[in-house]
Amino acid sequence: MKCMICKHGETKKGTTTVTLEKGSSTIVFKEVPAQICDNCGEKYIDEATTKELLNKAREIVKNGVEVDIRKYEIAA
Repeated sequence: MKCMICKHGETKKGTTTVTLEKGSSTIVFKEVPAQICDNCGEKYIDEATTKELLNKAREIVKNGVEVDIRKYEIAA
């Protein structure tokens, strides 16, 4: 797809790191699948992956974790 930010690049499959913060908790997911602009580097994560990341992050925060770094794994 055409990048919505720079309007020049095309996106390609890749992975990125997503950092989420809530209160005193910081959660980092590595190797998250994304579409990445080949011109400006803007990253686009699909709706299903975003929903899964937010659900996992909510559970982590609920357990009282302050810092969590993990490799993203697709739910089976």
